[in-house]
Amino acid sequence: MKNSLLKLPIRHFSPPRAPPGLGKPGRKLWREIQRQYAIEDSGGLAHLTSTCQAADDLARMRGVVERDGDTLLDRFGQVIGHPLLLAIARTESVKRLALAALCLDVEPLKDRVGRPSGK
Repeated sequence: MKNSLLKLPIRHFSPPRAPPGLGKPGRKLWREIQRQYAIEDSGGLAHLTSTCQAADDLARMRGVVERDGDTLLDRFGQVIGHPLLLAIARTESVKRLALAALCLDVEPLKDRVGRPSGK
């Protein structure tokens, strides 16, 4: 009897393509996260999609605020904060929550055990 161990085929991971409709920032984030973490479960893909959509929204809104400035004049001539600043903060929260739900190890690797040196 020759070697009776079951030989399983080697499976090479091919990450799912970014969903259609993502902009350049979202597609870039999708590729970076997939390259590092190879997410393929449906729940993880849903969270990753939300994260990437938030990245697209943030880039678009920040572009508008950059063009318009942080403050605007209201109809009475009073200086007010740009309305998109609140939307940006909310979208940042969505992005952080979606990333946290992915349970990715976002802490940098340490070269030794113990507390940081405090540099």
